[in-house]
Formats: sequence, C-alpha cells, structure tokens
Amino acid sequence: MPRTTRRSVKQRLQYIQVIQELQEEIKLLQISNEKLNGEGLDGLSYTELASLETMLKEGFRIVEEQTDKAQQELLLREIVDCDVMGKEWLDENENEDLAYQSLLARRRAAMRNKARELRLSPQDSQKEHSYNHETLMLTIECLKIEKERLRVLNQRMIGKELDGMGYSELLVFSCAIQGGMLKAEEEKKKIKRARQVHGGI
Repeated sequence: MPRTTRRSVKQRLQYIQVIQELQEEIKLLQISNEKLNGEGLDGLSYTELASLETMLKEGFRIVEEQTDKAQQELLLREIVDCDVMGKEWLDENENEDLAYQSLLARRRAAMRNKARELRLSPQDSQKEHSYNHETLMLTIECLKIEKERLRVLNQRMIGKELDGMGYSELLVFSCAIQGGMLKAEEEKKKIKRARQVHGGI
C-alpha cells in the first residue's frame, strides 16, 4: 500500500464520493433504459405506463422520419457508388452494416440484463476501493463514459440526439423503440383487465 498522508486520504475520499455519485447516476440511467426498452415495467401505474408509451411513440415518430431521410440519402449515394463498385458490393456492404447494428443491439440487451442482475443481486459487503489514486481516477473516467453512453441511448430512444446515425442504426433503434411501445401497451392492458375483474372499470 502506498504511503498515505492526511492530504492523500482526503483526496481518496473525494474520489470515492465521486465514484459513488456516478454509480448512483448510472443506476438511475440503467433503470430508465430498461423501461424505455419495455423491461422492468412491473409496478408501474397505468398513468406511468401511458406516459412512457407517449414518449416512445413520439420518439418512434421522430426516428422514423430520420430513418426515411437517411434512406433517401443512402439511395442517392448508392446510385453513384453502384456505377463504381457494383450492385453486389453495395448489397453486401448494406447487409454487413445491418448485421453489425443488430449485433450492437444484442450486446446492449445483454449489458442491460447483466446490469439488472448485478443491481438486484444481494450485496454481501461494501466493495473496498483502491488506495491507488490513478486507479480511482481511471474508475471515475470509465464511469463517466458509461454514464454518457446510457444518457445518449436514453435520449435516442425518445427521438433525441440522432445526429450522425446512419440508416441501419436508425432502423435498429426504431425496432427497439417499437418493442418498448408494445410492451408498455401490453402492461396497460393487463392493468385494465385487472381493474375490470375487480370492478374498477
């Protein structure tokens, strides 16, 4: 263990506080991301589900518009590229891009599931933080990157911060948004049926 001073101890505690704050922010972003993807909706009220569905519908509308625009731009580029590279190359390139974006979507789903599993698993003891300041700073930077990744994903699920997204990426996101919408709608129907059974409606 490196030699500690009062100043280094104070600095370490400050780093740990930042880490804990980032972890809490990431946790909230993870929960939001799950809900936007139609996961972890148990316990939401009918009003909350309706609000979620409305957000997703608006996001879907915007993403669909951007997808159509990106498709038109892609078609214009392909007209030029087709003369140079040939249609077979274009088709292969488009299929590879779509396959790659689909792979990323599956990875995001796997990361969501793992994060949820870790969050819900019982924590036996408080994790001991490193005494190495460089390690703590690296942890902070990694957490900041993850926080920003989740923030952008959540924004894109509601139709924001779409700049720079290509046709295939937008197409995959629109499918994810649609999936979230359908699951929110299903949960609303469950609540309606339960109310009808209990004479609430």
